[in-house]
Amino acid sequence: MKLIKWIGMIVMAVSTIVAFGESDEETQNENRFLANIRQLTYEGKRAGEGYFSEDGKALIFQSEREPGNPFYQIYTLDLQTGDSHRISPGIGKTTCAFFRPGTDEVLFASTHLDAEAKTKEEAELEFRASSKECRYSWDYDENMDIFSA
Repeated sequence: MKLIKWIGMIVMAVSTIVAFGESDEETQNENRFLANIRQLTYEGKRAGEGYFSEDGKALIFQSEREPGNPFYQIYTLDLQTGDSHRISPGIGKTTCAFFRPGTDEVLFASTHLDAEAKTKEEAELEFRASSKECRYSWDYDENMDIFSA
């Protein structure tokens, strides 16, 4: 009985993969857009969620690279010179940055005004040092506010 159950589960899994598989045309389209890719950021433990400026000359993105802060901070990258600099204050958590169209401003969300920001950073560093792992989840922080720079 267990063998039949396992075979049924395998058949369902294969059917799902085939049903959601890409067609040759979809693969060709993806290859067209993902040709000649190159890495843009090199510093920090990880980087994520980046957006190009309206003129295509800059990138705004989040990266973990501040000493003592395990959370993302917001940076811009000049795509002509390769220079990057931090936009956010360097404490707390940040996310969701973008260039505000038609202006020289950027918007981003941050918890840097949270009185517990440093305590949360220390707790996260302790958790990471313990070698424990948890599933990825986007942890919405109720102290997240929107800022412009």
